[in-house]
Amino acid sequence: MDGDAQRIAVFDRERKHLLAVAFRILGSDADAQDVVQEAWTRYARADTDGIDNVAAWLTTVVTRLCLDLLRRTREYPKEPARLPQAGVEPGGAPEDPEDVALLADELARALVIVLDELTPPQRVALILHDVFGTPFDEVAHVLGTTLGSAKKLASRARGRVRQHSGEPGAPMGAGPEETRRVVTAFLKAAQEGDLEGLVTLLHPEVTRTADPQALPPSTPQRVHGARQVALETRALQRVARRARVATIDGRAGIVVAARGDVLTALVFCVAEGRIAHYDVVADHRRLALLNIEDR
Repeated sequence: MDGDAQRIAVFDRERKHLLAVAFRILGSDADAQDVVQEAWTRYARADTDGIDNVAAWLTTVVTRLCLDLLRRTREYPKEPARLPQAGVEPGGAPEDPEDVALLADELARALVIVLDELTPPQRVALILHDVFGTPFDEVAHVLGTTLGSAKKLASRARGRVRQHSGEPGAPMGAGPEETRRVVTAFLKAAQEGDLEGLVTLLHPEVTRTADPQALPPSTPQRVHGARQVALETRALQRVARRARVATIDGRAGIVVAARGDVLTALVFCVAEGRIAHYDVVADHRRLALLNIEDR
């Protein structure tokens, strides 16, 4: 394989992961596509002889392009002086990564609501570390800051997420039994191709987000509204027949597996008896962070 063909093959292998990262940071399919295309242009022109880890290099390029785009196109509020920092005592250090993972429903809510309220560096730190499991030293490198600052940015972002979860008017998450009931009914309706049954289980303003690895080509990563989400879900009826309800990070979710390996996981945010958001996880780096149990 010549150099150009090898370069194309490497980029094609990483493309879906890069799209997943860009979409999670930007929240826009179109912007994510533009950023990944610009990353390809830079990669095609780059001298790769000195690049030890091409995948990490591409992720860094995409993330910095996202950061630049956020800073150019969006206004963010100044950081509150007393913003809660989950797991950080005054003068202390942030918790270890294992201790600061967000609950599935908190993170789902953050991806839909709270991210727009974070500063660009906070947003990048939260997505890279808590969603994709990127080590903090790599997050610091991407952001051009210190290890301690990268940890603090993510901690403050978590604090904002948890603060929002307790604000008046914020939707209250369902308990484990209610979540399992709704998720089980959702899977049954999806397996039967029951469009109206799906609609009744979805909040009118529901959103479905997904990694591109789980989607047919040209399918949007974000879908909004009960009927549109139901139509997208029913279109995957054949896949749904191979799915089962499982416990994901302590709450009911849905997994699709083959030969014992989980290929896709659906993480739900259920509020007031209906699904407010669900996220389709298929990026292997994200799947590795989920605690999935068959019960």
